[in-house]
Amino acid sequence: MSVSLPEKRRSNAYSWGVAIDALLTPALSLLLATGIGLLIGLERGWRYRDEHAGGRIAGIRTFSLLGLGGALCGVVAKALSPWFGVVGLAALSITIILAHRARLAEPDEDVSATNAVVSILTVLLGLLAAIGFGKEALIAGGATALILSMREELHQWLRTLSAQDIKAVAQYGAITLVVLPLLPDRAMGPYEALNPRMLWLVVVFVTGLSFAGYWASKRFGQARGTIVASAIGATYSSTAVTLDLSRHLRSGSGGRATLNAGIAAATALMPLRTLVLCAVVAPSALGAFALRIGPAVLVAGLYALVAAVRASRDEEAEGLKVARNPFDFWPAVGFAVLVAVIIVASHWIIDRFGDWGATFVIGFTGLYDVDAAIIAAANLPHESYGPDKLGFILALPVLANNMVKLVLVLTLAGLRAGLTAAIPLVLVILCLLGGLIFGG
Repeated sequence: MSVSLPEKRRSNAYSWGVAIDALLTPALSLLLATGIGLLIGLERGWRYRDEHAGGRIAGIRTFSLLGLGGALCGVVAKALSPWFGVVGLAALSITIILAHRARLAEPDEDVSATNAVVSILTVLLGLLAAIGFGKEALIAGGATALILSMREELHQWLRTLSAQDIKAVAQYGAITLVVLPLLPDRAMGPYEALNPRMLWLVVVFVTGLSFAGYWASKRFGQARGTIVASAIGATYSSTAVTLDLSRHLRSGSGGRATLNAGIAAATALMPLRTLVLCAVVAPSALGAFALRIGPAVLVAGLYALVAAVRASRDEEAEGLKVARNPFDFWPAVGFAVLVAVIIVASHWIIDRFGDWGATFVIGFTGLYDVDAAIIAAANLPHESYGPDKLGFILALPVLANNMVKLVLVLTLAGLRAGLTAAIPLVLVILCLLGGLIFGG
């Protein structure tokens, strides 16, 4: 199963883009290119407004003219010959490079090649607008201005990176940009139950959640407290967060109110995360699934909010580091293999024991990994499982996983300290049972 936009929405987006390009007469394309240059020049002129005399090579007027010059090259190329466009583009690029050459040689801490690169890019965007790619030129021009305006933020963010962070980015890039496009998008393997592209797309999605959680934890740090860190960690594994906080409850490190609020936050994030995952891998069953776990999401969220307010007055709280960098390549591959095995096993059990055998396998898998169980459920034969039945099956691993966490809290934190911490888990389990019984 591949994830794509609805055909109607895709058609509307295409028609919108064609309409924009169709309206761009040569005169309008010149105006559009000048506007793009004006937008970029506005940022560049403001950035170098205090530059010393002769230090600012290009400002708002120059960039507007560069966009117009690129558009003129495109108009002439369309009307006469593509070579006019090539010659004009080369001439403008050489002029830009020569103008910036002396500036780049100055011993100035604020000297960079950005202005020269952006100048040539502005010419190219003007050319794009003139040859019929107005929509693309608009998007690229806006993105360029946004990136240029975020200079301080990007540099500050870069200074916070470690070698481990760079490795994490490279690993996620390999998962998304290298592996995914190479995988076939068709059913294959035993029972033709496996779609390699779909399996890896889900791995990208799940690891993307943990990637976002990792960066958010670096952004907020520990000053925001255990609750924020717990919610961030739950985007990767709410079970791991609950286990860690339960151990701290037993040892007495940190305020109990804060630790309880952290467990409540992780408990609330897990069903919410599964809703997002369901929307990606099984959108047809999202309504039935939401009907069954929606009350649990609402109750857990409200309880976590109340617990967070109560914990804000906890003077004994200590920051706990629960989020971690999840990006190792082989665990991602192991997750894909686990999902594939569960999918094939579910089809084999259906073939041998019928539909309810696969339902038991998926529910049992939730004891270990909710994401894997939901992905496996989404790959059950659609002719045998309608949206309502699939929504029921998807809720089973969520219920099983919360039961496991309830046992963990009471065991690791101790009965006395664990009873209060287990309240959100008990509420979620009761809501899930109610959703399974009365949800359809």
